[in-house]
Amino acid sequence: MSIPIETINEFHLKRTQAHIDCLNYHAALLGYHFPEHDNDKNSGPMMIAYSYTNYARYHPEYNIPETYIEFCRTMRAEHHATQAHHLEHYADVSEISNLTLIEMVCDWFSASFEQRYITHEDPNDYTVQEFFDTLLRNNPEYKWSNEQIELICSTIDFLEMYANHDEIMKIYTPLLSM
Repeated sequence: MSIPIETINEFHLKRTQAHIDCLNYHAALLGYHFPEHDNDKNSGPMMIAYSYTNYARYHPEYNIPETYIEFCRTMRAEHHATQAHHLEHYADVSEISNLTLIEMVCDWFSASFEQRYITHEDPNDYTVQEFFDTLLRNNPEYKWSNEQIELICSTIDFLEMYANHDEIMKIYTPLLSM
């Protein structure tokens, strides 16, 4: 299936903005705003890689060209390594500031909502708390302090209590017709 790159890029820009809007919906509930979140995804090689990846996530009939698959993986790894709101950015989780932990949790909520309710790509159907408990909390790679665990869990509890599914769905609804 041949799709013009302009269509793929346009979709990516709208999808990335929806992700950022969803993250900031959650952040606003906590009194925060992260305007620079994922700003690296909208230009250069990162935009090309994420454009193909995002388009394919929403359009399962579309296959990323074989020549771009490894490139997309490399750009994803680079994004995770260079962006402070991803664990891969850190050699030691004790380096993560409380503000960045809050952005990280909001990012988990945004990604979780999209994967559970929009693209249906979470095979475990984890809640954010289950994601943290199952994959991160007791992972020996991460040595969370008790204070970090408390901040993460209390942030998750707060967002689970106050986030409104219908309001979040409105953020992503325009993408479903693209």
